[in-house]
Amino acid sequence: MSLMLGAMTPAISGNITQLKAIILADFRRTETNIGYHAGRLTQGYKLLLLKRLPEPKDFELHGNTMRSGGKFGLPGSTDAEDAGRGSVHDSILGQRGQDGYRDFQELVLDFTAVSGSDRLVKILPTTRHDSAMSPSDQYPMGGGFLQWDLKKPGLPFLFAAEFMSNGNVRTKDHTYQINSGNFLKDYPEREKLQKFLRQV
Repeated sequence: MSLMLGAMTPAISGNITQLKAIILADFRRTETNIGYHAGRLTQGYKLLLLKRLPEPKDFELHGNTMRSGGKFGLPGSTDAEDAGRGSVHDSILGQRGQDGYRDFQELVLDFTAVSGSDRLVKILPTTRHDSAMSPSDQYPMGGGFLQWDLKKPGLPFLFAAEFMSNGNVRTKDHTYQINSGNFLKDYPEREKLQKFLRQV
């Protein structure tokens, strides 16, 4: 899928989280927050922002990023073992029923926004999923940030920023140098980028 920086994407599905899980100063901390193995973001990633809140029909609850794959317990060492883990979605649905599930979705939507650090985002890593890697290695338990799954066909996002392997971040109109190693230069750039991502 070809995406244009600064433009809206076609509908995209899959896991989403919140902007506050993205740590501008450190790819490793972002990987830990999301629940990616160390090195997954080394080659960079695209950051997509939702411009409107989803409706309950658009998503399933997957708990938070401590629930790798939206399932209880630690990820398995094989795909077959991982498939046996209980689903957060199924558990909530079983406890609350369809109406209660929807009410819970409405409730948790109140903790999100279309701007600020609580806005909903999607990361598209340059390094894609590796089917040869075990779930336990590839998707370790994350840092406890919101995790929902957008159902197909998904929703359009704004392709807001591209985080490069060299530590720079490109937006439509600017390139931010946020990880040069010089804190006095990097911090103001991080601050500008954070403001942009919260407001765009």
